[in-house]
Amino acid sequence: MTERHPHLNIIESRFLELDALRGLAAVMVVLFHYTINSNGALLGWEFRYGVTGVDIFFMISGFVIFLTISRVKQWPDFLVSRFARLYPAFWCCLFLTTIVTMFFEPELVSTQRFLANMTMMSIFFDQENMDQAYWTLLVELIFYFWILALLVVGKIKSIVSVGVAFTVLIVLFYAFSSHYPGFHELATRKIELLNHFPLFFSGILFYLIRNGSHVRRNSVLIVLSLLAACFLHSQGGRSQYHVTPIEHYAILTIFHIVFALAIFGKLGFLNKAPLLFLGKISYCLYLIHQYIGLRLLWILTDLWQVNIYPALLITILTVVFIAYLVNKFVEIPANLLIRNWYKHRNQKGSHAGSREIAMQ
Repeated sequence: MTERHPHLNIIESRFLELDALRGLAAVMVVLFHYTINSNGALLGWEFRYGVTGVDIFFMISGFVIFLTISRVKQWPDFLVSRFARLYPAFWCCLFLTTIVTMFFEPELVSTQRFLANMTMMSIFFDQENMDQAYWTLLVELIFYFWILALLVVGKIKSIVSVGVAFTVLIVLFYAFSSHYPGFHELATRKIELLNHFPLFFSGILFYLIRNGSHVRRNSVLIVLSLLAACFLHSQGGRSQYHVTPIEHYAILTIFHIVFALAIFGKLGFLNKAPLLFLGKISYCLYLIHQYIGLRLLWILTDLWQVNIYPALLITILTVVFIAYLVNKFVEIPANLLIRNWYKHRNQKGSHAGSREIAMQ
């Protein structure tokens, strides 16, 4: 059994500003994918800065991981909660995307590829993601494995010192990469968390600051984490292909300032129904928007010759509606079902153990 973190006993209501930021990040990513390449030529502009929306998602993941940890008593609780949160909605969206892919590009669909994608770790089976947006899921998953390892060995209370060590090691790994180019290429391709870990760490530090834990020290560490994230811009992250280093540095700085404003209660004006709704469905929207949305855009603009602007609006409304349906009928019910099953199973095991002790 793991020991709870001393700053994890605060019972909090849902942090609505984070939901709003999730909604904004989802909109950024969707607009990025829908306005680049051929669609950008039709529009006459590209929202290339939207590629950085995933940076917000990573920071939020680092922040909310402590909300998850505060509700677990032992590491299997964490494992089940993450599985319930991630996989049911993912499997549903993967199935829908596979069906659409079979219609448009059947040569890209195989049993091996589908099964590998079901694990969220298709790259470890030498298979491509069914939807290219899925690359971030493995980043998140490996981050959760890192948290799980800390829980298992009982070092979650040392997460700040371990996080600092990881950040330093990652910077050194890239700084001296010329000495081991083969290993560097393999590691950065298979474990993309290396390119983004400082963003997760910033989220963790922001959570601790919000709860009054070593505010000065953690504030300094956030600055160092931001600098590390800036350093990693050109070391393998995907933003480097769409924004310049200076642009990305500025955006990352803005994201950190926005996060600071959020934790000090200065972003309450974002808590509007549309943004909160988008935040609620953001995971499903992210999973469903790219391949299916781009094929719908292609049908509207290329086959039916619809003007790009109404085509864009129709596509966005369609993927938002699909995401809403998956969230309402799959993500939320499956999450509750798995959690209730696990809770009931633990209660039965606890009662059985109590009876056995009583008999002894």
